[in-house]
Amino acid sequence: MRTEELIKYDREHILHGMAAVGKTQSFVVESADGIMLTDTDGRKLMDLSSQLINVNLGHNRREVIEAAKEQMDKLNFAFLLRGFANLPSIELAYKLSAITPKGLDRFLWAQTGADTIDSAFRIANLYWKAKGSRKYKIISLYSSYHGTTRGVARATNLAKGVTEEMPPAPGHLHIPNYYCYRCPFDKNYPDCGILCAKFLEYTIVNEGEDSVAAFIAEPEQGSIGFIAPPPEYWPMVREICNKYNVLLIADEVMTGFARTGKMFAVEHWNIVPDMLSMSKGIVNGYLPFGALALSGDIFETLSGHFLPIGSTESGNPVCCAMAMKCIEIYVKERIPENAARVGRRAKERMEKEFMALPHVGTVDGLGLMLAVEIVTDKESKGLPNPKLTDFIQKLGIEKGAVLRIIGNRLGYAPPCTITEEQSERALDILYAVLSQLKPQDLKP
Repeated sequence: MRTEELIKYDREHILHGMAAVGKTQSFVVESADGIMLTDTDGRKLMDLSSQLINVNLGHNRREVIEAAKEQMDKLNFAFLLRGFANLPSIELAYKLSAITPKGLDRFLWAQTGADTIDSAFRIANLYWKAKGSRKYKIISLYSSYHGTTRGVARATNLAKGVTEEMPPAPGHLHIPNYYCYRCPFDKNYPDCGILCAKFLEYTIVNEGEDSVAAFIAEPEQGSIGFIAPPPEYWPMVREICNKYNVLLIADEVMTGFARTGKMFAVEHWNIVPDMLSMSKGIVNGYLPFGALALSGDIFETLSGHFLPIGSTESGNPVCCAMAMKCIEIYVKERIPENAARVGRRAKERMEKEFMALPHVGTVDGLGLMLAVEIVTDKESKGLPNPKLTDFIQKLGIEKGAVLRIIGNRLGYAPPCTITEEQSERALDILYAVLSQLKPQDLKP
């Protein structure tokens, strides 16, 4: 089939999540290697979004593929429900405990990031029930993303709640996110007193600390367009959660495994959550897999209690084998350090060159999870035409790259293995795209 025929069939027969039914892009990916994609027309494109920020080690890592093959030759499936065990799942727990924040060495295996978040919510409720408490409310942030399955969609607030089921799952609250460029309190950092963190305490007190089970947030907000918090935010949140006996859940599905220049983003602020969810980079996006790390206190509290969580594929041995190989690569090749180094240089260039462009309002992010915000003009910070997203993606394809563009925020999240030379070429493409924008392209 020719590309046009493939796209036509795709449009007429396949539903794409997070898009209007019937909408397709203008190309079809056929193969990939390293940071490069090849489409069905033979065109080479730089993958500057690591697909969905999950191919952190790059495409076609033969070691990971061989690990999967080797495991399939030995044991391709053995389930974990009802207390059964398989060797790779135990070996993975041992390896993972060596890199997770200290104290988070108990694990639940899942299939996706949303699965891990759903499990975290249920474990939070079970934990407080085991302690004889009625705590059940979950607090999350505006513009957050924690998945779209029914159990977690209410915690997600991206796109003003468009992912919610109707009626929505009860017990979820939202508070203003950290977004210094467009502060919801109309303050300026650092004179703001970090009100976005303090508002969590205000909400817990007014909802009743005896009713709030957990607070969940992404260490750097991802799906809204890579918004990093002020450095004081997470230490303050950890202190507030301790003060009011609220479990702290860090959603590291996107930020985990080297993306922000640390193995896990919470390491930037030396805080340890009570639960930490991970997926995406844990198997480099090659198969559906996720994990939830939890504290010894939660594990001991739940010991002896029935856990109504899990699915057929939980702890799939092939996924566990791939995850172990990925962890080995992250550590051996010092991938977090590379992401920090290349990301630092990229951000410096963005702040110097990109900020000089008339329609770039700010530069944001950590490591290789960076973004520039596009505005109609710097003074008003006006939001551009929503159609800009498709226009910019089209420009990127024309110039040889698949971009990460969410609303008016153009992201930069290539595989964390990218070299400085490759990154400079990638940034040249981003700069060319941004410099080509004209006032009429931005007009609402």
